[in-house]
Amino acid sequence: MSSTALIALSAADIPRLLTAPQIVGLVEAAALAAGRADCVVPARQHIRWPGGTLLTMPAIAPGVMSVKLVSVVPGNRARGLPVTNGLLVLSDGETGLPLALLDAAALTAVRTGAVGAMGVKYLTPPDAASLGVVGTGVQGSWVAISACAMRPIRTVYALRRSAASFASFEKALAERAPGVRVVACANVTELLARTGVIVTATTSAVPVLPDAAPLLEGRHFIAIGSYEPHMRELPDSVFRLSGHLVLDSEFARHEVGEAVRPVEQGILPEASVFTIGELVAARRTLDITRTTVYKSAGMALFDLYVARALHEAARRCGVGQEVAL
Repeated sequence: MSSTALIALSAADIPRLLTAPQIVGLVEAAALAAGRADCVVPARQHIRWPGGTLLTMPAIAPGVMSVKLVSVVPGNRARGLPVTNGLLVLSDGETGLPLALLDAAALTAVRTGAVGAMGVKYLTPPDAASLGVVGTGVQGSWVAISACAMRPIRTVYALRRSAASFASFEKALAERAPGVRVVACANVTELLARTGVIVTATTSAVPVLPDAAPLLEGRHFIAIGSYEPHMRELPDSVFRLSGHLVLDSEFARHEVGEAVRPVEQGILPEASVFTIGELVAARRTLDITRTTVYKSAGMALFDLYVARALHEAARRCGVGQEVAL
C-alpha cells in the first residue's frame, strides 16, 4: 500500500487488529489526556429527527484528528438492521489529509467494550469471577468480552429478553472469550442474586434494575447504554449506597440521566461525581468492597486514540482497502 493512500477499515477488519487489553490501554491513555491543552474535544452534538438521533463527535490530539458520525435508529431492530451505524474519518493533524475511513459501528463496539472494561478494572475486586449483563446487544457483548480480559471471569449471567439477541450474545462470547460460560437469567432479581458485577447496556428511559437497596448493596455497576439526560438505567438507590459516581468523561456530567438526576435530587453532591481519569492517575481511590458505580457515555477522544492505533496496526499488517478520493 502507498504510504499516502486512504485506508478503509471494515467492520470485519477492526476487531482483529488489536487485542482487548490493548484497547483498554488506549482508552486509559485517552482518559488521562482529556482536559490537556493539546487535546481539543468539543461537546458531542445531538441532532434528532423522528426516526432517531445523529451524533457528531470531533476530536484533535497531537498529530492527528478525527470526526465520527453515528446514527442511532431504534426502529432498525424491527427491520433486522443494526441500531447504530456510521463512519469515522481519521486525518493527519499537520496536513489535514484523510488517513483512514473506519466503520464507526465496529469502532464504537470495541471502544465501548474497552471503556466499560476500564470501569471493571478500576471499580471491581481483582478476583471477580462472574459478570451480569442486562442488554445483550452488540455493546453488552463487547463489554462482556473486554471485561473477561480484565478479570478472571468464568461465568456471565445475562438477562434473556430476546431469544435472537441472547443467541448472538452467546455466539460472540464463544468466539472471543472461549471457556466463559453464559447462563440465562429470567429476570433482573435472579441476575442480581447470582453476581456482584452488573453491566447495563440498554437505551432505557427508566431504570432497568429495581430500586431496592437490599438487592443492590455491595455490588458494582457499569452502566454504558443511556446517552441523553432523559435516559437512565440505574435506580436512585445505587447512588445512595455508593455515595459517588465515576464518569468516563466530564461530558457525561451534563449528558446522561445517571449524572444529572442524582445531583439535581440531592442524592449526590457535585464533588462526589468525578471522572475515571482521577482513578487511572491515582488522584482518587475507591473502596471496592462497597457499592461502586460507573457511567460511560462515550467521548470522541476515546475514538480518536483507538482509531489511530487501528490505522497504525492496519498499515503494519497490510489490512484494509486502499481508497482513492
